[in-house]
Amino acid sequence: MADSHPLIVPRVRHYLTDVLKVSDDQRLAWIQHWLGAGLQAIETLLAEHPTSGRFCHGESPTIADICLVTQVTPAMTFNLPLAAYPRVMRVYNTCMAIPAFADAHPSKQPDAE
Repeated sequence: MADSHPLIVPRVRHYLTDVLKVSDDQRLAWIQHWLGAGLQAIETLLAEHPTSGRFCHGESPTIADICLVTQVTPAMTFNLPLAAYPRVMRVYNTCMAIPAFADAHPSKQPDAE
């Protein structure tokens, strides 16, 4: 997951566009590739661990669920198709049904654009 986190940082995206002169389509493909790789790693881990329940590790949220949500949110922002990650999306949807998770969404922050 650490591989895909920098992709949501505007500084990295601006470097791709402004310095490397990557087109918007190329930048989006690059971002989607790395976000997809991160989500695939999470999907694989969820499939391999029998403790995965409603959340990443059982029936209560942990830091793992916070990390999962912070990977799915930019994937949605950058229009990554998510059908290939059913376990990830099950956990994400379970988390987002909790007010603390839903209220923390970037679009609900005072500085959201």
